[in-house]
Amino acid sequence: MTTATASAASSGRIPGYWFSQNPDKAWGEKFFLSFLPVFLVFNGVVQQMGWLDTGNFWNITQNFLMWVPYCLLLPWWLRRNSGVPATQSYWFKFNVYMAVYVFWCTYFHTEYFFSVLGIRYRFPEVTLYFDSALLGPAEATARETFQKVPPSMYLNAIAFFVVYHTCSVVIMRRVRSLTPNASPLLRKLLWCLTVAVTAFFFAWAETFFYVTEGIKQHVWYVDMTRMLSIGSVCYMLYFLVSFPNVYRLDEEAGGERWSVYRAAMEASAVSMVILFLLDLFAWVYGPIV
Repeated sequence: MTTATASAASSGRIPGYWFSQNPDKAWGEKFFLSFLPVFLVFNGVVQQMGWLDTGNFWNITQNFLMWVPYCLLLPWWLRRNSGVPATQSYWFKFNVYMAVYVFWCTYFHTEYFFSVLGIRYRFPEVTLYFDSALLGPAEATARETFQKVPPSMYLNAIAFFVVYHTCSVVIMRRVRSLTPNASPLLRKLLWCLTVAVTAFFFAWAETFFYVTEGIKQHVWYVDMTRMLSIGSVCYMLYFLVSFPNVYRLDEEAGGERWSVYRAAMEASAVSMVILFLLDLFAWVYGPIV
């Protein structure tokens, strides 16, 4: 064992670790990774069974069931005797963060997806919508042109973002912890590269894997090819900001613990920064369709 490795081991930090050194956060990360197969199967079943062709109640309910039972109720039950109060637990604050983040992003940012990136939503039996009145396409024609947001999409997006952020933070930590003795400049460059690669991957992967034959009659892009290339660069702006921010949430074993209030405020601040970046993209590049 080298001196550096021995020093790392004595401090409890073995180079190349995947999960947080904070046991509560590490448990949460492992738990949310277990949500990945549930998430994939649930979405696959809904698409194959044609359950997207539903009215307001079932459209909301099926997305509620994808997120709340597994990501909220199950960890609350599993960690009831952990010694960490629910509202102080990583799993709870992570859910609060995602819920607040997704609310602002869906209410305001989806309008940029309509006008700049060319996404369209079509749910014929749905009559409830909730999105910005001033941003995005004109309200008078938004519904007819499939540019309105059903409430179910808020719940749907939370489940997606839980998966993206959990996977990316684990990968980012693994890469970062492999080079504890590298120069500060090299570590910063490697960190930026890791964040950028994971951000682009998840932006691209959502478009490529989600908008399939089973769902494209309900969710599609006007120009799929340009969305996968140029549009993914725009979408990755979300994760360039939020991935490093979520990484900081209760990260250190002996470090500060975020309050629920702080988690909500951090998520709000992140969504505001992203709104600015989306607007810059619209200024610099403009609509891709």
